[in-house]
Amino acid sequence: MGFALHVALRYLRSRRGFVSVVTGFSLGGIALGVAALIVVMSVMNGFRAELLGKILGTTGHALVTAPDLTTARGNRLRTELMTIDGVEKAVPFIGGQAMVVSHRRALGGLVRGLYPVDLRAQTLLADNIVDGSLDGFGMVNGAVMGAEMAESLGVGVGDWVQLLSPEGSQTIMGFIPRMMRVQVIALFDVGMYQYDSALMYLPFEQAQTFYRFTPLISGIDITVTNPDRIQEYTPKLSAVVGDMAVVKDWRTTNQQFFSALQVEKLAMFIILTMIVLVAALNIITGQMMTVNEKKKDIAILRTMGATRGDIVRTFFLGGALVGLGGTLLGFLLGLLIVFNLQPIVSFFEQVTGAEVFSNQVYFLSRLPARLVPVDIAVIVGMSVALSLLASLFPAWRAARLDPVEGLRNA
Repeated sequence: MGFALHVALRYLRSRRGFVSVVTGFSLGGIALGVAALIVVMSVMNGFRAELLGKILGTTGHALVTAPDLTTARGNRLRTELMTIDGVEKAVPFIGGQAMVVSHRRALGGLVRGLYPVDLRAQTLLADNIVDGSLDGFGMVNGAVMGAEMAESLGVGVGDWVQLLSPEGSQTIMGFIPRMMRVQVIALFDVGMYQYDSALMYLPFEQAQTFYRFTPLISGIDITVTNPDRIQEYTPKLSAVVGDMAVVKDWRTTNQQFFSALQVEKLAMFIILTMIVLVAALNIITGQMMTVNEKKKDIAILRTMGATRGDIVRTFFLGGALVGLGGTLLGFLLGLLIVFNLQPIVSFFEQVTGAEVFSNQVYFLSRLPARLVPVDIAVIVGMSVALSLLASLFPAWRAARLDPVEGLRNA
């Protein structure tokens, strides 16, 4: 193996002309393919993690609903659900739609009614208050809304807005929607445009009165320790709430959305793998050209006692070194880009003057990235495997050359 490695390194160092160009393209292609795969898979993993955190951070990992779920029964179920091992929170809530009207314009929004203690326990929200404070939440006519929503309405902390319910009363003057005047006491920015631009929180009793839910509630949001294993908690939750209630986990309620992300991730992996595959095929081209160029050398090595196995190992290692070098270079380049992704995006936005990553299009306010060791291992392993497979055929052809014919045609 030492002899084969020595000769393979000499051939790689001594290449000139077109053979060297092909080898360079092979190494560069593998490096770019591996780097692109690492960056894209990291961004897709980051998207999933960020969206999962934002979505589940404002709602819950499971939802309990029932047609006759009263406040009293909801509080009893809350106590019982908290006894289940792994359940961190059980939050009764009121949910509905409303038209939010300011002096400037009107917007459609989602209203959630929570107890003050439950709202302050939502760390995603409590840690992202950009103006005002949650200390006053619970007072009459106090509301917390998203910063994007407040900006669109042209209001701030201390301003008043009007809520209009899609339900109301039919009078001799026509349909009159239910109305409630509330004061903005705090603004939040969780980094997800859909929530920051449409979500508003009211105290539980105030929301219950506005939607005329009394004594009913909309449901109970449940948070567990490990959301990725929510299917293990569902039977336990169903056993506690009984047959009259329905338990839906986050995989069911967001199935289409996260399935689309998974399909997109798989499609991008397949497409970008083609780059590595083409570069691996270039290894075959480069090695075959080297074999044709070194026919005389192969013949001399054979006459000096080198076996077919030595020749196979020599040219196999030559192609393998190109693949391994390209994979290592791509691995380092991919990590460098991932760790500096946001500055790179900001640089392109400054140079082009265009918004590369719009929060209105991509849901989030920044481009996320998350390195998953399993994905990195699969990418590196796939690249190395393709490179090794591509090195086999030229090595086999080199070993089958007849030394006599090689010396005669030299």
